Amino acid sequence: MLDSRPTRSNELPYLEALLSANKLCFNDLESRGVELFSVSRDNKMVGYFGYEIFGEDALFRSFIVVPEERNKNYGHQMWEMAKGHLKNRKVKHVYLLTNTATDFFAKVGYTLFERAHVPVSIAQTSEFVTFCPTDSVCMRYEIN
Repeated sequence: MLDSRPTRSNELPYLEALLSANKLCFNDLESRGVELFSVSRDNKMVGYFGYEIFGEDALFRSFIVVPEERNKNYGHQMWEMAKGHLKNRKVKHVYLLTNTATDFFAKVGYTLFERAHVPVSIAQTSEFVTFCPTDSVCMRYEIN
């Protein structure tokens, strides 16, 4: 069973390097409003996920399984864990931008979404404005 806890500040350099090596956004992880979580199994780090919440909307970001733990179904389990966090916070719509994981997120229920139609609160985040290319795929998930 996987466990999650808030990511500690001393983990950020490793997480930033991991995200950078995998061509994922890492520039503003310490920004106000970004909530990051470390996921482990039996005290061994499995991965990380993060999000920013804006009322009933959230921007899902910084989702990664560490290389040595890939292909063990942890990605799906981590998404279910993150979804539980978001549901507990009364989030209804989860948005993300991706260049590499469209297929994965489609498998867990995300659908393609027009970037121009995301809520203003999401569209004004640094990830949308500065860090993710305009050709990144925008997706949305509806939490029931």
